[in-house]
Amino acid sequence: MGDHTSKHDTFLRSIMGNQQIALDYFRACLPASVLEKLDFSTLRQLPDTYVSKELQKSISDIVYACKRAGGVGEVKISLLIEHKSYIDKYTPIQIGSYIFSGLLKQISDRESPSLIIPILLYHGKTRWEYQTLSSLFEGLEPELSRFVPDYHYIFNNLGEISDEQIQALHNKFLAASLLAMKYSVRKDQLSPLIPTILKLAGEMDQNLQTSLIVYTFVNSELSEQQIIELITSLPTKIKATVMSTLDVFVEKGRKEGKIEGKIEGRQEKTDNAIRNLVKQSLLTNEQIASALEVAVSYVADIRRQVTKA
Repeated sequence: MGDHTSKHDTFLRSIMGNQQIALDYFRACLPASVLEKLDFSTLRQLPDTYVSKELQKSISDIVYACKRAGGVGEVKISLLIEHKSYIDKYTPIQIGSYIFSGLLKQISDRESPSLIIPILLYHGKTRWEYQTLSSLFEGLEPELSRFVPDYHYIFNNLGEISDEQIQALHNKFLAASLLAMKYSVRKDQLSPLIPTILKLAGEMDQNLQTSLIVYTFVNSELSEQQIIELITSLPTKIKATVMSTLDVFVEKGRKEGKIEGKIEGRQEKTDNAIRNLVKQSLLTNEQIASALEVAVSYVADIRRQVTKA
């Protein structure tokens, strides 16, 4: 995969690897008529993949399985991530290849064939309408059209979903992630939304927050000064979380001529102030965090470093 594709792939795998986020995503994008047929209390992620080396150039997959409602049989829910920024009318062929390669893998693993529900998540800029495989064959008589494989998939087009609908999702971290994806190809509109994205992220696992912050800022392509101004305007709690991941941007800045010593110097100054206060042993982590407007966990991390030194 190219760098652009890998960037989205890495981000999606990091968030959809979280079972609660994946569950909330399935509940949000699957039709009610399908949801009522599935028992999500049995949901589990499968370590395997159905993607061949050829398909990996354009599609990556994350596979979950759950029982059908009533405990009869099992269903594989496959999340296909489409990274193309242009319309590809042959995607139904790719999805068909995915479905049949998945079924063949089940058989080779000595399993009974299990239904696969593909979900195509598209976040490109160009308008893209849902199409089935039959749309590629024009003017076929009924006697011939019956030889075209007939299958459907869930087409989750973020461009067709309003920001209000996304923000209304129960899982706010999922909402933040989908907004970041939606505007990753609309860079002129992404920057004003960054504070909203970071606020929606709320309290979440640090690794997931880091993934979202890095993904969002890298896609924004903001200048050094713009990033500094944006970070300065954030609420204290969010600012501390963002600042704790800035080493990523400092390294990126060194390579691309962006985000030079201003951010690095500011962070170093804060770190030194925390170290000095910790060494004096006069204040608690909470008091230091309050005085320097950083997260308590950030102070605790530095205290551990000082103690080990």
